[in-house]
Amino acid sequence: MARRAKDSSQGVSLFPFMSILACLIGILTLMISVMMQVQQMEKNGRTEEEMARATKNRDLQIQAKELEKKIAELDEKLKQDKSTVSAMAKIKEARIALTMKLKELEKAKDPKLTDAQLQKQVENMKKEVEALKKERPPLAKRLEELQAELKKRKETPKPKESVVVQPRGVGQGGARNLFFVECNSTGIVLRDAKDGEKKLSTAAIKTSGVYAKYLDRVKKTEDSMVLFLIRKSGNEAFRWAAATAELKYKLSTGKLPIPNDGKIDLSLFKR
Repeated sequence: MARRAKDSSQGVSLFPFMSILACLIGILTLMISVMMQVQQMEKNGRTEEEMARATKNRDLQIQAKELEKKIAELDEKLKQDKSTVSAMAKIKEARIALTMKLKELEKAKDPKLTDAQLQKQVENMKKEVEALKKERPPLAKRLEELQAELKKRKETPKPKESVVVQPRGVGQGGARNLFFVECNSTGIVLRDAKDGEKKLSTAAIKTSGVYAKYLDRVKKTEDSMVLFLIRKSGNEAFRWAAATAELKYKLSTGKLPIPNDGKIDLSLFKR
């Protein structure tokens, strides 16, 4: 019994080391998970709309190239068609010459045989002329249609109308000094920052020193409020920006939806 007690006192327990190792593994796992979530959130906020636009633009470019190729082919056919018109004119001249020749041959010794041969040539020429006439209109019409379609696709799209923000209805909280923050698919735009407009990504809102200074300025301004101008794809950026302003800086906020992607006009506001 004494020997067993002695052996037990000389042993080393691994439990503390295993506990520390387990804690380290847990912390590393948590850090990796947080980093992946932040990266995924930034990716979703920044590329969804841009990818859709890029895909649409790529498809339009492919269609435009195909149309240009068809136009080139039809241009070549049109050149041939013009040559055909020239040939038709020559045929017409030849027909007139042959008709005159027929009249002269009426006085010949063997007029019946000669007339029949020449008349056959004239009839063949008539058939060729009619075939060329039938072929030309559809070709010209198709060329006009393709040229019109290509012109339509190449036309610069009209810019969307500006959105004029009206003073009525936005200062419902009674604030006299309004600060404007635009929220879009990529993040926020501080519309009235001291050094001009400032753009921040959605992922940078929470930790941005620029946004922090902006909110400090709002807080130091008496009777003030942050008005968020939210575009259709700017809800995620709005949630982050509004939460920071309300929870961390205890600021009054308001929101106003922007119906399209046109330029925001704030000229009716004067501070």
